[in-house]
Amino acid sequence: MTKTLRESVTLVLALITLVLPVTALWAQGPDLKNSSYFGIGYVASVPDMFVGVTVLGLTPGLLGGAGLLADVKLTHNSPGRSDYYRDDISVEQAELEFGDLFFSERSVWFSIDLAVVYAITRSFAAYAGGGYLKKEHYREYFDDSETRGDFGFYWVLDEEASGSRVNVLGGLLFRAGRYVVFQVGAESRPGVMAGIMLTLPL
Repeated sequence: MTKTLRESVTLVLALITLVLPVTALWAQGPDLKNSSYFGIGYVASVPDMFVGVTVLGLTPGLLGGAGLLADVKLTHNSPGRSDYYRDDISVEQAELEFGDLFFSERSVWFSIDLAVVYAITRSFAAYAGGGYLKKEHYREYFDDSETRGDFGFYWVLDEEASGSRVNVLGGLLFRAGRYVVFQVGAESRPGVMAGIMLTLPL
């Protein structure tokens, strides 16, 4: 298990510990197991995707409390939109032709996912699914002649480290009131997923 994955699992468990007492305070009212819900809200995947939208549909009419969860998440502030991004320079050119100094790197992610949800109790539901995950990896270099970029600093796309892959995700939903559901989980990025939804009982 990698260090990042261990940290992600630890954070998920910590979130569950914090959310459990909250859900216990809201045991009354419509529940996930016996009520139909439609929800929409915010979701993030730490540490890279902080812009996200999640949608939930859940009904006891389907297998006694099943439904679907969908989300779209992405990284904000891509180096590819920087004024100092050079689409005319490759990693090989920066390192071998120019001999520029490698300074930093950053990955930009986009995912779209669909998961099956099943209500375990009136306050908890589990979900598991998969989707599409795209990665763009950028490297920042320094040109000591300062003829490229901002005072010599510029970004290039690392095509070998970029690409698309299958995403796998899973987690739990916690009902925290008549209209609020918390979401915690993990995905194969790896990353910790956390979100909140406003729901309407149908």
